[in-house]
Amino acid sequence: MKRARQFLRRIGRPLLWEQLLYRRPMAVAEIRSFSRCHGAPAYPVCPRCEKTMEREYIAFCSRCGQKLDWENFQEARIVYVEPRVLEDPVTVR
Repeated sequence: MKRARQFLRRIGRPLLWEQLLYRRPMAVAEIRSFSRCHGAPAYPVCPRCEKTMEREYIAFCSRCGQKLDWENFQEARIVYVEPRVLEDPVTVR
């Protein structure tokens, strides 16, 4: 079995169990809030690809296909996102 895994890794084909991890639900545990935007929108974050999702309580991430678990979403950690400020802005003439 170990030699088979090494062979499959060498040829670049992911193992079956690595492909099946997307079928196992992962808990949504983070929300990103954009407080400086109009209405202070907040979006849940996919636990696998770490991208924000536009909708809550969807079964799968629309970007990576990860199955999502929303059971403890009420206890999710809220991350406040601030806009980036350029320290040395480039002036255009």
